[in-house]
Amino acid sequence: MKTYLSSDIGRQLSLMTLISLISMLLLFYLFFNAFSNGYYTEKRAESQHMTSVASSIVNSFHQLSLNGDLTSEEAVSLALGALQEAKYSEDGYFWINNSAGQMMMHPVKPELNHQNMLYFQDPNGQFIFAQFIKAALSGGGWIDYSWMKPSSDDEVVPKVSYVTYFDPWDWIIGTGVYLDDLQAQRNDIFIQSARLIFIVFLLLGLASGLLTKHSLGVIKEIAIKDPLTRLYTRRFLNETEGSLIRRDERDRNGYLYVMFLDIDYFKRINDSYGHRCGDTVLRAIGKALQQHTRPEDLCIRYGGEEFLIVSQADSDALILALAERLRRQIHHLQFREQIELTVSIGVARRQAGEPFTAVLNRSDMNLYQAKQNGRDQVVM
Repeated sequence: MKTYLSSDIGRQLSLMTLISLISMLLLFYLFFNAFSNGYYTEKRAESQHMTSVASSIVNSFHQLSLNGDLTSEEAVSLALGALQEAKYSEDGYFWINNSAGQMMMHPVKPELNHQNMLYFQDPNGQFIFAQFIKAALSGGGWIDYSWMKPSSDDEVVPKVSYVTYFDPWDWIIGTGVYLDDLQAQRNDIFIQSARLIFIVFLLLGLASGLLTKHSLGVIKEIAIKDPLTRLYTRRFLNETEGSLIRRDERDRNGYLYVMFLDIDYFKRINDSYGHRCGDTVLRAIGKALQQHTRPEDLCIRYGGEEFLIVSQADSDALILALAERLRRQIHHLQFREQIELTVSIGVARRQAGEPFTAVLNRSDMNLYQAKQNGRDQVVM
């Protein structure tokens, strides 16, 4: 029996997906708008972070010397070697000088090692090492200056570096970025982003569509299935009764039947054995209904201890046989509490032109009649 569910949830999820995609594009726009202003600041912060990393490396060797695992000379030598090899980009490197201006290590200008750089001036006349020392001893800071670029045949270009002070060894550790590299990187990022943004948009749209479809399936399952018995819910019946009527009107060889089941004396079970036992009984009945009906039959937990089966059959005899079989199967269910379980069942066949609520009411009346007749029986 084919069933349908309202597409309200699907439309809402699709709208949310569309809003998310529009928000993503807006975020891209805001990102690019702020990128030019923030990129320079970001790279300055990156230099600060890298000097912190370098300082941590140096401190680790210092701790090894304090613990006696290395001599002081070995720790210094290993720390110098580690930072000398620690190149993190084409032009990204660390250097070390002391507070007197002596160069301790420069990986791309080894000829400067052990020279006093205190009075060294860049092309703009800045005593840059004096500024390095002052900034580092003040707790660390950035310095803008000009310096030779190793990848451009020692061309002198603007650079910004961050320096920090490692007090135990009187080391000033610095690293920085060349501003022309920043400009090239920024332009490259803009170009790549322009190429990728459309692809990313399509991929995210596809992913959102798949996620929406999956989420709709999950939400649909939650909305239409009773979590205790795994049967369909009354809400689902309300949404599908129109399609049930249309199918019945198209089927000239069969009839639409509604079967109402109610557990006899269910309140006694809850009162005597507790609601947990009552839930066990409900689950067992739900499983029995699924096992002993056809896949096209619609099994519903209507409410509390009431169940509903909507079925298409060729004759009253077939549907009565199904009802009797369900009654017997439920009666034979075994429980730890030795419960004597019975159900009363009311069955009604839809007449031509009859609305679904009318056949539902008649099956409910027949259920009431089964109760009045002594329970544990089928009335049609």
